[in-house]
Amino acid sequence: MNLLLKTILISCCLIGITNLTAQQRLKTGVILKKIDSTSIESAHIINLNTNYGTKSNVNGAFTISVQKGDTLLVSFIGYQTLKIIEFKNLDTLYLEQETFTLELYTVLPYKNFKEFKEAFVNLKLKDTVKHKMNPSVMALVQPFHPNNINGGISFSGPISSILAKFNKRIKDKQNYLKLIARDNYQAQLSKKFNPQFIKRITELKNNLIVSDFMTYCDFTDKFIEVSSDYELIDQVFVCYEEYKSIAENCHSEQ
Repeated sequence: MNLLLKTILISCCLIGITNLTAQQRLKTGVILKKIDSTSIESAHIINLNTNYGTKSNVNGAFTISVQKGDTLLVSFIGYQTLKIIEFKNLDTLYLEQETFTLELYTVLPYKNFKEFKEAFVNLKLKDTVKHKMNPSVMALVQPFHPNNINGGISFSGPISSILAKFNKRIKDKQNYLKLIARDNYQAQLSKKFNPQFIKRITELKNNLIVSDFMTYCDFTDKFIEVSSDYELIDQVFVCYEEYKSIAENCHSEQ
């Protein structure tokens, strides 16, 4: 009788272990950065149902024991936390960068505004003027009047022509700096979107066709600037499929 009871108990235990093993499986996955699809090492993956956790390796890969209905929590410093339900084998998980908003604040070299005001009032500046102004030139300067459009001081005669030339030089320099900034901006865009880039990810080799294809894509400067390499490649593929379809239709009509 005792032998029969022991046999029944051992059989029940074996059946329970078999069911538990059948329910739980080792699942694998890969964690990548959404912005450029590079791997994330040492990301934390926790099974919220069993409190079992693991970390991703240098390639972003990991293995964890889960069963149907379990929820996984994936986290990494600087990235948004991801919650996964019904995890499947060989899933690729993408983490987005977290955006932090900081309150604006002002840094002053003084404890308070009163201390700053006293320091400003008592500030002594060294006189760097080497030559005194000719009295005849000083006579051309009109007295201060708060209603003057130019800020309180107006000039006439030779002084006005000098100021006009000076203002023109300032405007010319500003325009020049704008052109330099524009050239630098275009140079940065061309590093991301250029004929070599198109040839590398499409079947196009002819320079004229590549140029025509880039015109067809008609990407805005802002889109090229803010897009990641992954997003830019994805949109180029979309345009390329449309471009091939149009080209094939033209050949068939001819």
